[in-house]
Amino acid sequence: MKQKLFSTTTLLLLVFGLLNLFVSGRWTLAVAAWIAPVFALRYLYVHPQRRKFFFYFLVFWITLSIPWYGATPFFGPAHFIFMIITALIGSVPLFADRWLAPKLRRNGRLPFLATLIYPAAGTALELFTSSGSPLGNFGATGYSQYGIPVLTQITAVTGMLGLTFLVSWFPAIVNWAWENNFVWQRVRAGVVAFGVTLLVLVGYGTIRLATAPAIDVQESVTVASFTLVENHVGELNSLLAEEGLTAFQAETQPVHAQYLAKTEEAIAAGAKMILWPELAIIGVEEDVQAVLTQGQAMAQEADVYLAMPVMIHFPNSDRLVENKLFVAGPDGRFVIEHTKYGGNLVEGTLAGSGEIQAVETAYGTLAGIICWDTNFPNTVRQVGQQQADILLSPSKEWDAINPMHAEMAVFRAIENGTALIRQTDEGLSIVVDGYGRTLARGEGLAADGNDLLVEVPTSSPTTIYPVIGDVVGIAAAVGLVVLAIYALFIARRRQQQDVPETAVAIP
Repeated sequence: MKQKLFSTTTLLLLVFGLLNLFVSGRWTLAVAAWIAPVFALRYLYVHPQRRKFFFYFLVFWITLSIPWYGATPFFGPAHFIFMIITALIGSVPLFADRWLAPKLRRNGRLPFLATLIYPAAGTALELFTSSGSPLGNFGATGYSQYGIPVLTQITAVTGMLGLTFLVSWFPAIVNWAWENNFVWQRVRAGVVAFGVTLLVLVGYGTIRLATAPAIDVQESVTVASFTLVENHVGELNSLLAEEGLTAFQAETQPVHAQYLAKTEEAIAAGAKMILWPELAIIGVEEDVQAVLTQGQAMAQEADVYLAMPVMIHFPNSDRLVENKLFVAGPDGRFVIEHTKYGGNLVEGTLAGSGEIQAVETAYGTLAGIICWDTNFPNTVRQVGQQQADILLSPSKEWDAINPMHAEMAVFRAIENGTALIRQTDEGLSIVVDGYGRTLARGEGLAADGNDLLVEVPTSSPTTIYPVIGDVVGIAAAVGLVVLAIYALFIARRRQQQDVPETAVAIP
């Protein structure tokens, strides 16, 4: 019996570990996010000893660290230390389930109500971590479903947390059915309840996409975006510190000239909105100002909107480096001036206020943020509240987060019903409409295809998420508290009645 138990639990743990390599990070597979937790839950349910938590955590930590290596802002041993913390936080829903679910057992059987503990805990956890983490909701469960558009559409109503609850509920349902030996008479009602919920949500996504207006029949604006040079901030910082301002300017000023020249070409090609990637213009204050002034003049002369991301250095000063987006309008004035608010702690740049500006244009309402800012859905919700039609998001990636970081940004487009233009340095550039449908994509430098000229819709669908916000997460948190109180009450009453809990049967 001991040998059989060891073999069963070890197999469950190994299968979980293998699948967990593909739940998030560099090799994400949508189906793995649904299935991997089934084996983790089952392992924790059938292993009789407390050391099971140690073995589970060890496997979870290792299989989380591997696919995320290089994708976190920490490298070497620091990455694995950081992932210990991440794994501890990520284990909370499983630990909550194993603490509360046994207290709900009646006559040795787990009630359907217990299936809500794991998804409620996971959803509540993401609610708090996505708003409190300096990384935002990077790695959230719902991002794994990027490749299934009929599912991602529900974020237009619930935001990411609705998708997280759905994906997390499935393994809890399977484990519950497993606990009941898959006897249909016992599990029918619960399985049908989940199945109907899934069908309704898939049906909503299917109908939303089927009834969306065709891209080529909508009013649109011609948008150009391009990446000309891969700027490496660390190398430029070292150049400025070690060789001085003259050497730094000799490296950066030619890049400035290239972007201005390419902008003239885009205007000649008929573009009415033009976007450069994040950090396109890196320089000291006077050099950046010179580029901005020229950009303003070009925008006014050509009657276009020119979005210029810049990084401003202040050598021999205590001022923090500023990562900003300036959008010059047809009147020559800046209609948007945005300071990046995401990832500043890691990047060491000045933190923006988190207030997102939106401006009425002849081509719909325009808003702009920068790269990491898109990791904060509750902040980006301002875009939907202001009913922005087009969202600019210049970006700078690195290999390990490409293309997943660009794909994460697409969820902000669906949530807020806005077209998204994300021009990237060293990664995937992508343009999508308010339904997340891809209009254009490119990668590398302009010579390799990262020179986009695309028609972007000037009006976008209205969505519910900007209005209700993270109500699903709040409901999950409240529901978890209620479930915990109820489970503890049941356990206490059982103890007072001196009725021992029936032992868990090992299949």
